[in-house]
Amino acid sequence: MSILGGGALSELEARSRLEERQERIASGNWGFRHDNRIIRAIWAPATVIVVLLGVATGEIIVSLVAATVLVAGWAAWTWTRYALNRLESDVQISQNHAFVGETLGLQLRLENRKIIPLTALQVRINLPEILEPSNEPFSRLHESAPQEGVVVRSTSMRWYERLIWDFQIPLITRGHFQLARVDLKSGDLFGVYRRERTDDAEHTLWVYPEVIALDRLGLPRLRPQGERRGGQRLFEDPTRLQTIRDYRPGDPLKKVDWKATARRQTLQSRVYDPSSDLIAMVALNVSTLPHAWQGFFGDIFERAVSVAASLASDFSQDRVPVGLLANCTWPGHDTAIRVPPSRAPGQMTRILEALAMADVFTLVRIERMLSEERLTFGSTLALVTAVLTPALESSLIRLKQHGAQVGLIYVGIEDPPATFAESPVYDIRRALEGLHYERVGEAGPWARTDRLYASRRPPEPTEEVSVPTFVGGDDPMPHEVASSDGQVAVAEGSPSAASEPQSPWSRPERPG
Repeated sequence: MSILGGGALSELEARSRLEERQERIASGNWGFRHDNRIIRAIWAPATVIVVLLGVATGEIIVSLVAATVLVAGWAAWTWTRYALNRLESDVQISQNHAFVGETLGLQLRLENRKIIPLTALQVRINLPEILEPSNEPFSRLHESAPQEGVVVRSTSMRWYERLIWDFQIPLITRGHFQLARVDLKSGDLFGVYRRERTDDAEHTLWVYPEVIALDRLGLPRLRPQGERRGGQRLFEDPTRLQTIRDYRPGDPLKKVDWKATARRQTLQSRVYDPSSDLIAMVALNVSTLPHAWQGFFGDIFERAVSVAASLASDFSQDRVPVGLLANCTWPGHDTAIRVPPSRAPGQMTRILEALAMADVFTLVRIERMLSEERLTFGSTLALVTAVLTPALESSLIRLKQHGAQVGLIYVGIEDPPATFAESPVYDIRRALEGLHYERVGEAGPWARTDRLYASRRPPEPTEEVSVPTFVGGDDPMPHEVASSDGQVAVAEGSPSAASEPQSPWSRPERPG
């Protein structure tokens, strides 16, 4: 087996070998680095030659020194060869479904299950750039992957020692994330050889948009808000008694309430609530300007997504069959988002996951989606939009003519009219003024930046943070606790978080 060690690589060479490294170091496997190969290739033969020359010339001291170097080099190579054997890493997250504004707990466990200690161990936790821990320095992994970041720690481990590091990650943007890959790098006592390994932790994290109570938005809990009493009395539900009135000619005898008739000494008939088991459809218009070529407003779009999630949550809490329409694409598909109405237990989860993945790029105009939608008579359509166009007005009027109840929630820039498409317009822009969003990076997601979320993030560094170089020795961080022989040591990443400001928005219970 060839012996390859560590050294300094140029940036160009490091990038050229990135793919080679990923293929060489498969998940759970290891390999030596390829830098300083010349030195590692010649030191052993050169040392043997010096030993032989010392013996031949009678220079015993030179021979002993060279032999000592040879033995030390062999010990260093052997040490490094088994450094990462039986070193276990395990990443756990506190939850895999969360809302924007919550804090994710990430825990890394390291256990050295062998008698050989690790004098120098570097651990890199690879995370999406937007998932920046609030209690740990965070830097960009490399320029070729600007949306990836890394947490780097250097430490040492005794035999049979365990370390536990806790990280707190404030969730400031919605989305679907895969995390967290862990890169391990260790070496010998002298820092001559190095070995590395990559462990993949298959964790999926869904971050849902923030759900806001409707009273905070100024939206009434009347129609259009799902199944409500009243409306067209097409059918009656005999299990839902509304009132009792005097008997009228034509009332069937099965509606006569004989107990009430005996009390009042006149025929009384029961009146039931209409059994119009209506459905509700939440429609999200992702366009923030009348034309796609004009661009978009990311902050307005994020507010619209949050409002759509709030409406769907309210319908779900009322046990109303609710669905979702959005004129953007599913990730990896070329179709618009459509979740059929249902009140199944996992329906709200499906809607929130769809909204977590929604993007601002329009696939089809919302008017076309509404024209193709077949809503039953008496159904509710709650449309969240930032633009009002004549084509949209025509589509909404057509739906109303087919018996749909239409509610329009406006989140745009310009002042809306009082009514649109013969329906009232709910202007909730003032209620959303406290939600501020900014783009992270040049092409990153839009994240919350108001005081509630800024207080959970560390101060921005004045200059770019450099990734620490691999060094040997003990970890200078005081939070890591060394263990006695055979005992377990626990190192906490940070003290328990102080009390954080509570969000003024109320959230429903997280779907199971």
